[in-house]
Order: sequence, then structure tokens, then C-alpha cells
Amino acid sequence: AGVQPQLSMSITNSGASACTFDVGTDAQVYVITSGSDQIWSSKDCQTAPAADKRVLEPGTTVSTTPFPWDRTRSSTTTCTGTRAAVTAGGASYHLAVQVGEAKSATTKQFVLQ
Repeated sequence: AGVQPQLSMSITNSGASACTFDVGTDAQVYVITSGSDQIWSSKDCQTAPAADKRVLEPGTTVSTTPFPWDRTRSSTTTCTGTRAAVTAGGASYHLAVQVGEAKSATTKQFVLQ
């Protein structure tokens, strides 16, 4: 209870040849939902996004640096000031990630206490 979840993703080149891929914060998108309700997006109030182009060899996995989610709702109009806290006490949320055009095939469910 009260702990900020750490968000990150892993990107794997499952192809047969090397590829160049931007894995920087400019290409990363994290979205938290509850049912059909979008709760939070990393793009809503992002500052100083940076490119990070990497050559990914076949079978290579790159993981992003984990960062905390402050357990609040976000929108492009809530970047300054206090944002509303989300429901905890066993509430279920889903995290979807994207980097460039590559989207996660499924979401990752987690529960806030």
C-alpha cells in the first residue's frame, strides 16, 4: 500500500537480422487503464523526451530504465498542480506499452493496495 509502481518495458529483436530501433523516451508510450477508462499516459506531461537509437542484434533484449508512477490520473491539462489519486484497496489496472510502431501484444495487469 502506498508504494509507487515501477514501470518499464523490454524490447526483443525476434527477427533473423540486426535492426536499428529508437528505444528512447521519445518513442516510448506507457498507458494505464482500468476497464475502458484511460487513467494515465506517459505522453500527457512528458518533458525532454530523448531519442536512443540502438542496433538490436537477433535475440537481443533491451530493457528501459524503470520509473515510478505516482498513482494519479493524468491528462494534458493536469501537468501542473495536484492530480487526483486513483483508487487503491485492491483496484485492478492494466499497463500497455509501445515503442515506435511496436505495441505490446497484451497488457500487464496489476493491483493497487
